[in-house]
Amino acid sequence: MKNSKNYVKLIIMVLFSLSLIACSSDDDELVQPKQIEMELPSSLSMIYGEKKEISLPSNVLEVSDIELNLDFSQNENIKINNTEFLRDKLSQAITINKESGKIILNSDLLYANGVVSAISGIRLPESYKITINANSDKQNFKGSNTIEVKISPAKLTIKGLDDKSIISVAYVIYGDKTNFELESSLNVGADMSWGIENQSAIGKEIFINTNIIKYTDNAGDPDKKAEKTYDVNPALLKDGFPIATTTFRVIFIPKIKFFFGTYYPEYDLTILTNNLHIGLSNGYISAAPILSPEIYKSSFVITEIKKDGQFFTDVEKVFSINDKTGSISVKKNTALTEGAYEITVKAITTTGLEFFTTLTLNMSKL
Repeated sequence: MKNSKNYVKLIIMVLFSLSLIACSSDDDELVQPKQIEMELPSSLSMIYGEKKEISLPSNVLEVSDIELNLDFSQNENIKINNTEFLRDKLSQAITINKESGKIILNSDLLYANGVVSAISGIRLPESYKITINANSDKQNFKGSNTIEVKISPAKLTIKGLDDKSIISVAYVIYGDKTNFELESSLNVGADMSWGIENQSAIGKEIFINTNIIKYTDNAGDPDKKAEKTYDVNPALLKDGFPIATTTFRVIFIPKIKFFFGTYYPEYDLTILTNNLHIGLSNGYISAAPILSPEIYKSSFVITEIKKDGQFFTDVEKVFSINDKTGSISVKKNTALTEGAYEITVKAITTTGLEFFTTLTLNMSKL
């Protein structure tokens, strides 16, 4: 009988313990915060120097006791310079303004992604991963979302060149001294410097001094006769990392000869026939001018006419030019009077360079 009573007590104690465990489990389920969705973009692209804002979702902002924080732990904590690490930079550049309900991103406090430091050789990640955490005790919820931010380098431009092209191209005639100035919309700070990313590939013939691209006297073809092209990748660097870049193509070409006459390239001999006598009122067609090397020949135009040193207006359209060859035509007329007519011709080359020469036609009655 006594054993039976003990057995009953044991069963009651077991049932009581099980009920306590069940209650504890129910309590855990009650206090476990629910996960909420936060409608935020999964990725964001920026150009270095841009500032962007991301609006936080209303289901988060409407909660009175909402707690928000940013987590950068998914990014390797790379050492940026002697004193700073990547996560420190991220926390400075990306912040939450609870009053405006926005996440603020200042790309100019960071660096472009996927670039390598010219100082340390360290490569930055292909993107920055930013996790936004939100929680509320009153509403008993938690939310989390990760945004992948990709920052691309800003674009440098070459002063005086067309910046609408994918690659800026400049032609340099052997012997000419021309420097090319880099321009940037960014504020160039004390922690920034200028460099050429592919310096080792192009050699020392092209180099950079502050923001000026220069070249040595021996750049290009040693004989100064053949074209030579250099593709240069200048960059504005911050802590050694490129934050603004461009590709600049400089092409060295032989000296352009442009005149009315004859040229013997094997002797480098020039014979000018740019001062001729023709009959007044007669029609006339000149020989085409020389433009050498001919591969640069493109088009020709008359820019001005002078008679005996004074500007002449060709009202009757007596003078014309073949825009493909540069040959000058004088139509048979009665409008002109005796005198020396100096015609200035502009040659526009395939390189975009312009050259000028003159042809003087001395007209008198036969």
